[in-house]
Amino acid sequence: MFYRIAVVLAAAATAACTATPPASTPGGREPAPPGPEAPAVEAPVPLPAQALAARVTAVLDGDSLEVELGGTVQEVRIRGINAPERDECWGEEARAAATALLDDAEILLLADGRDQYGRLLADLWTGEGSVGLTLIRQGAALALTVDFDGAAPYRAAEDAAFAAGSGLWAADACGPATDAMVAIARARFDAPGPDDENPNGEWVVVANAGPPVELTGWLLRDESSVHRFEFPEGFLLGEGAEVDVYSGCGTDRPEALFWCEGPVWSNSGDSALLLDPHGNVVDRFRS
Repeated sequence: MFYRIAVVLAAAATAACTATPPASTPGGREPAPPGPEAPAVEAPVPLPAQALAARVTAVLDGDSLEVELGGTVQEVRIRGINAPERDECWGEEARAAATALLDDAEILLLADGRDQYGRLLADLWTGEGSVGLTLIRQGAALALTVDFDGAAPYRAAEDAAFAAGSGLWAADACGPATDAMVAIARARFDAPGPDDENPNGEWVVVANAGPPVELTGWLLRDESSVHRFEFPEGFLLGEGAEVDVYSGCGTDRPEALFWCEGPVWSNSGDSALLLDPHGNVVDRFRS
């Protein structure tokens, strides 16, 4: 069985095409109609010879599972992706997508250490190919901005899924789509000097290309979803206006808001997501 999986994957890895990452898309995207999945992108690196055979015993959520490996049950976190938590918008759909791929499946696994919770960080393959890449293509997970073998295809797959409005990237994934023309114009994730000494050296600029919009209930978050900034109640972003959201502390004013949590963003790369009050991703900016 595992020999057959390896042969299929090795053959698939030799066929590749490239996708050009699109520019950041402003808000007000049309809801994505049912249709084909995002276009195929470059295949991941060939299946490593060191990959181990395992069997999935439980799918916990969209990016974590339990496997039987070498006679023991291990909890595994899929490397390079992040799916919504089960209590978040699109969390159950992400878990369903992972379950469809992995439920009681025989897989190949290549571990790369453990995370802060003691889970194995690993790349996974089924007979259909890379699990992480498949979930990103479906819009069931985003690609983390980390460097590892195979990271570039993950990012290209996310670009394609975002452009197509697949899965969690649909303009109406979590509720009615907004018609606000609000987008992330630019950002600086790596502040000059030590981060702790200059948290306001990190910032994200949100711009409004349409009529004035009240941003009550709107969120700005990082790709890990650990850091979340909620726009102040009643904050109005005028037509053609911009507001700088700084990671550090300060006094809010119409052109500048202060998270007062910094440092927030990863110096090595990050993604900023702008969410409307329903939780729909209106725009995203990746370094």
